[in-house]
Amino acid sequence: MEQKSSPLLKSSLTYGLYAALISIFLNVVIWAGGIMESLGLFGSLIVALLSFVISFVILFIFAKNYRNKEFEGYISFTEAFKFVMMVTIVSTVILVIYTYIFHSFIAPDYMENLMASMQQKTLEFMESRGVPDSSIDQAMEQFKEIPTIAKTLRQAALSGIIGGGIISLIVAAIVKKKVEDSY
Repeated sequence: MEQKSSPLLKSSLTYGLYAALISIFLNVVIWAGGIMESLGLFGSLIVALLSFVISFVILFIFAKNYRNKEFEGYISFTEAFKFVMMVTIVSTVILVIYTYIFHSFIAPDYMENLMASMQQKTLEFMESRGVPDSSIDQAMEQFKEIPTIAKTLRQAALSGIIGGGIISLIVAAIVKKKVEDSY
């Protein structure tokens, strides 16, 4: 049984849009709920890990649906990787545009407020643990530089593509399924 050609671009655009909309929704919930501000620096690590897991699950579901719908349940590693990577690229482009709009028009002071909140939480944490003042001063210096919009966009694009590439490799390895010989 030979694999049929698939509408890679159309499916990638569709699923990429879905992935971006899910991510935007989650970002709005995090922003509106003040979750990052309330969790502080360690919370941002938790949010990043949860984002990675959610992205993995979403891309796994999309790849499995693509395999079953377009390839009758069978797909090569290469085809699966191309699909998931294309979904990641489409989603990342949309998310970079959203990030620009968010930081430029919706909440231009968000990053400054977030950094101030994280600085305060970090200070409280370090003081409660008896960290020496010199170490606290050194840590507080790192919060003085607020990332520019260009740096934020570059970071969003890089993390989307690199993280997406890693997830794409893992998902493709899981969803690949060879056609069994029918002798």
